[in-house]
Amino acid sequence: MRRTAVIVGLAVVLGAAGALGAAGAASSAVAQRRPAPARRDAGGGGGFWWGVGLAPGWARVSCAICAAKRADGISAFVGLGGTTSRSLRIGAEVNGWRHRDGNVTRTLTAVGAAAYWFPDRRRRLYLKGGAAFVTHRADDGTDVITASGIGPQMGIGYRYPFARMWTLAPFFHYTVGVFGGGVDFNGGQAADRATVSFLQLGVSLTRP
Repeated sequence: MRRTAVIVGLAVVLGAAGALGAAGAASSAVAQRRPAPARRDAGGGGGFWWGVGLAPGWARVSCAICAAKRADGISAFVGLGGTTSRSLRIGAEVNGWRHRDGNVTRTLTAVGAAAYWFPDRRRRLYLKGGAAFVTHRADDGTDVITASGIGPQMGIGYRYPFARMWTLAPFFHYTVGVFGGGVDFNGGQAADRATVSFLQLGVSLTRP
């Protein structure tokens, strides 16, 4: 009787051990089949992005009564948007520029939308295209001259990963307002056509 009980007990223990081993093997197989969470880094695609940039800038206003001299100054921009695919992101941008010569202060603002296309798989090189509304203002404390126009913006840059979720990108951007604008002097129209051009050569910081 005692021998029978021992045999029955050993059978129960061995059966339980086998069941536990089978369950462990099944769990391991499921874990191996389960896809690993996607890693998101500065070169990846998808989601929201934002960036800022600082650059030397040059602005010029051309019209029938304008001197059309290109002035240098400091410029900055901020942009934000979304990534539609691994090779394309879109967004809105605001650019600002300032130059002072004696008692004359010149400022420029460009507000627009742009698309960034990444032709390489590593998403380093980008080509930029879009449109913007550009306004230029010159103020000497007495008289104010403003010029504006709508036109294309374009550019090229190359991104370098920085830290974990940032990229640094040397860039060249150019914006020109050529349509629907003019020149006003102290609030009155002085010319019905104007071209306001603006170029930047600097570095941007973007996340992600």
